[in-house]
Amino acid sequence: MKSSSLLYSVSMRGFGLLECMTVLTVTAILISLLRPSFRDLIDTVRVVTAANQLYSAIGHTRSEAMKRGARVDLIPLLAKDFSRGWVVIVDSNANHIADAGELIVQRSSGLPDNLIIKTQLRDNAFPYLAFDPSGRPRSNASSDLPQIGSLLLTVGQKKRKLIMAFLGRVRICDPDKSSSTC
Repeated sequence: MKSSSLLYSVSMRGFGLLECMTVLTVTAILISLLRPSFRDLIDTVRVVTAANQLYSAIGHTRSEAMKRGARVDLIPLLAKDFSRGWVVIVDSNANHIADAGELIVQRSSGLPDNLIIKTQLRDNAFPYLAFDPSGRPRSNASSDLPQIGSLLLTVGQKKRKLIMAFLGRVRICDPDKSSSTC
């Protein structure tokens, strides 16, 4: 009886090398199995956040146009690429550039580095969204033609699409889940 209690007290002092190696192996296998799903989850959060930020900026642009009684534009921050950010401006000369003296109402921030935004707009020579004082989208081609279309946001394999309708309302959809209505 005395030898079994001695054996019991010796085995309770800590883990052996075999137990530690088993725990590390199981942990490594679980991490390798879960890593791709974590990447997908992070990409989903990033693309949804960016889509919501852009959706909010479009709504803000529209409400500013109605509040100010003037045309207000949402333009890319750099060149023709919304992926690097955007600004909401009162573009008095309609050149889609934030010139000196033009009021910058809002500026985007905190976008993911791997964000890609592709635009499919009626007037796509320079991607922009403009709203007149009635809150309707307008293009430079004509004051009667609305600037309608879509913006597809992609982070990794995850996508969201913003679709602007004739009256300026915007909706967000997932092209992978509802390809027929998106």
